[in-house]
Amino acid sequence: MPQATETVLIFDFDGTIADTLSAGIEIYNEIAPSFRVSTVGPEDVAILRNLNSRALLDHLGISRLKALKLGAELRRQLHRRMDEVMPIDGIAAAIRELDESGYQLTILTSNSRDNVENFLERIGLKEAFQRIESGVSLFGKAKRIQKLLTSEGIPASSAIYIGDETRDMEASRSAQVPCIAVTWGVNGEQAMLTEDPQRCIGHPSELNAAVRSIVAGEE
Repeated sequence: MPQATETVLIFDFDGTIADTLSAGIEIYNEIAPSFRVSTVGPEDVAILRNLNSRALLDHLGISRLKALKLGAELRRQLHRRMDEVMPIDGIAAAIRELDESGYQLTILTSNSRDNVENFLERIGLKEAFQRIESGVSLFGKAKRIQKLLTSEGIPASSAIYIGDETRDMEASRSAQVPCIAVTWGVNGEQAMLTEDPQRCIGHPSELNAAVRSIVAGEE
């Protein structure tokens, strides 16, 4: 792997940087009846966090098509509540450390650019990110990763993807980009490890070391 200044870190946003999980579950339960799907209770969340994306949808009885429609509505509802969303505990310090270390930071998200920019400005991180790629579909991240790398002339080996869902890991693997799985978002450690990420971490304070180890080519 190249030196830090040549390495691009591609962050997912919801669940990785912004603590949208609680709000997302609340919104999901509000809109579930209109989509004729089951709501989830506190006892369900631990189970669902250890299922990969396909198993999660199967568990809830949600088809891929319905998931796309439900996800779009969830994002619309979340847009109205973004002012209430807080950053993941410890993520701001970790991002500042990575920025100061010379890594190029990018966000690739299905959330809207306005939401992301307003959130980053509110928590004082807007200047840390060189790029924000928004509006990515739930199942279209691999192509968007590849498009981002191609448009910026970045080799896949010079990027690291950081996300909180198994589908993030699937997308990075498809794009042949090394990945770091974080377990503080949608999916827990058990589910994330099934996707064989290069690193799996449980707290933002571990992020810098995980990035450095990948850059150094450590197994």
